[in-house]
Amino acid sequence: MEYKCVAAPRDIVIDEGGSSEKAVSSFANSINSESKDGWDFFSLESIKISEKPGCLAGMFGAKETTTTFNMLIFCKEE
Repeated sequence: MEYKCVAAPRDIVIDEGGSSEKAVSSFANSINSESKDGWDFFSLESIKISEKPGCLAGMFGAKETTTTFNMLIFCKEE
């Protein structure tokens, strides 16, 4: 099997009282796009990436920041 990681849609904003359909369709569009190239959806995974501040920012008390990224994992036969 061959695997491929694709960044999942980010920063999806839904207006108050809005439907979650916007978020769902963003993920569906990404999955369908990869499917057209023969990739099968395998899983959704989250990873956390920590970034330390640079020298100057560190001198002024900046702290390490952590960001969570979601990845869509696809697979296909080689």
